[in-house]
Amino acid sequence: MNKDILLPGIKLKKGEVTSKVIVCGDPERAEKISDMLDNKKVLNKSREYWSFYGEYKGVPLTITSHGVGASGAMLAFISLIKGGAKHIIRVGTCGGLKKEIKAGTIVVATAASKEEGVSNIYVPESFPAVADFDVLNALMKSAEDKNVEVFKGIIVTQGAYYSGVMPTNTELQAKAGAIALEMEVAALYTAASMFDVKAGSILSVDGNALDVLDAADECEQDPDLLTKTVDKTIEIALDAIINI
Repeated sequence: MNKDILLPGIKLKKGEVTSKVIVCGDPERAEKISDMLDNKKVLNKSREYWSFYGEYKGVPLTITSHGVGASGAMLAFISLIKGGAKHIIRVGTCGGLKKEIKAGTIVVATAASKEEGVSNIYVPESFPAVADFDVLNALMKSAEDKNVEVFKGIIVTQGAYYSGVMPTNTELQAKAGAIALEMEVAALYTAASMFDVKAGSILSVDGNALDVLDAADECEQDPDLLTKTVDKTIEIALDAIINI
């Protein structure tokens, strides 16, 4: 690949992406994370894909937003990997699928059920979307060092936010043992498997996912609580990514 060609979506050149990368959905969150780094530099702002360079405790990092939904996120993940990423942690939000997983708690996703309609275009339907063991350990160790409790387990990556005429199987997934629901992790884990890189994720719970199945626009989040929880996940992810 010509190193001067811009990678699709993220519009970065091959080699501009560091080996260690943190991704998130919200561009403003990506900028917030980058503000915590030394020697910050804006790499590019293209559509929902905002990318920044910086150093955390002397370790070079790339921070990139991937927007909402697995299709656009998959574009970002694969482009980041082609650009040089070897370790990727997603810092995101999710809805809990268990009573004990309430707003303000934190989830580390060991694997993701592929309900987003994208991963199975890339890999066989039976192929799992699983986190890397080293990344999981780094996230759990970082949380433990900060005395932050996290829930660890299988989550669901769902393609739909609002309900439609077709029912989802979210309640069945919860009965099977899934602990949370979000929209991009399965794509990340699938991309990582395809290209032999290490990936993991840490998610802030903003409420109960089952409560929003039929009324997504009626469920109010606590913005202050979510901000505090997200800040914790960012701190955990930053220390984890440099220690993998």
